[in-house]
Amino acid sequence: MLTPENRRNRQKTRSGCAARYRGEPYTVPGQVLGLLVAVAASACDAPETGPPPATSDPPAAVELVDMAAFNDAFEVVLELELEETDEAMTVQPMVSLGGDGSLLLAEPLEGQVNVYGTDGRLRRIVGGRGEGPGEFLFPLRAHRTLDGGVVVADLQLARITFFPAAGGDPEIVMSPIPTVQGAQDLGEDRYLLTGTLQPGDAPDLLHIWSRRSGDIERSFLPMGVPEESLGHALSFQGASATLEADTIWAVWALSDTLYKFNRRGDRLGQIPLPMVRPMGTLPGAGESVPDANADAGALDRFTQLFGVSVLHDGNLVVTSMQSRGTDAVWDVLILDRDGRQLLGAPNMPQLLAVEQDLFYFDDPASVLPNRWLVARWKGDPQP
Repeated sequence: MLTPENRRNRQKTRSGCAARYRGEPYTVPGQVLGLLVAVAASACDAPETGPPPATSDPPAAVELVDMAAFNDAFEVVLELELEETDEAMTVQPMVSLGGDGSLLLAEPLEGQVNVYGTDGRLRRIVGGRGEGPGEFLFPLRAHRTLDGGVVVADLQLARITFFPAAGGDPEIVMSPIPTVQGAQDLGEDRYLLTGTLQPGDAPDLLHIWSRRSGDIERSFLPMGVPEESLGHALSFQGASATLEADTIWAVWALSDTLYKFNRRGDRLGQIPLPMVRPMGTLPGAGESVPDANADAGALDRFTQLFGVSVLHDGNLVVTSMQSRGTDAVWDVLILDRDGRQLLGAPNMPQLLAVEQDLFYFDDPASVLPNRWLVARWKGDPQP
């Protein structure tokens, strides 16, 4: 178990924390934990003897970011530092918005959820490492429920935990999706679950689940890859969805398309994405699957969609990445509702969350992952 001091000083690249997909010999960058259905490799739990040695050289992560291009596109309005304690450290946060001026940081490697105000102050710690009530082994995402509570999806335990807004005992429900990545409240005791369900040869990534009955009412967003490429595609199970009124916007890691659904799961449309980098081609019939253990650059050939957000004016933000060994390069794409590109920016800092017109970026100038840049896009969406 990492000590607070070592966690505070571990480098942002997390180079010792490659992730492994369900025990398969397929490693991925530790920064992609929310995108790929992954569990932490044992290397992440190895004891550390002390902080990394001091150096005057800038960290490698800075070289992956074009700060001149970032400053051309965005205006930093706040340099945010998240409060840390011996109990709450920022290590590898998977961020969602609370809707009440709060940020929910699921920390998969720490086994807990830290709730912050947008001023960086720590408000609450949800859960802790373990397998008992209110505990987690790998909490991948946390979301606010409509009644003000918190719901957490634990990938490794395959269960969903509900924490009431008023406190009290949490409710634990075994997930109907073994690889559950997140649960978002749709209202009327129905939840949008993210995770792969494969009843046959067409895996679906999104599911409408009734908490009351325990049934999955509908599964949708199939991977849609040729059968000969399915085995490789299953290594990239990450999907991201965001709710906007009655609309679900969704992306899948290896699809260069933004999908639009209603809250029943009916497809309303799709937008081809003008990718900042080409997606790459999955191996087909007769082609060998790249071995990431043998080929350090095997994953570098694929662009993976990471998330989708909606701005206050209705424009859409899509983030994507390519791995670079144990690190990554991140791209930001902003579109209008018709799919017209408003910004295509490669080599940006990692975008952690979007709220209204504010973009929360990881600060590439700091090796500490609790240092963020809060920025506004300079672009004018009006024609």
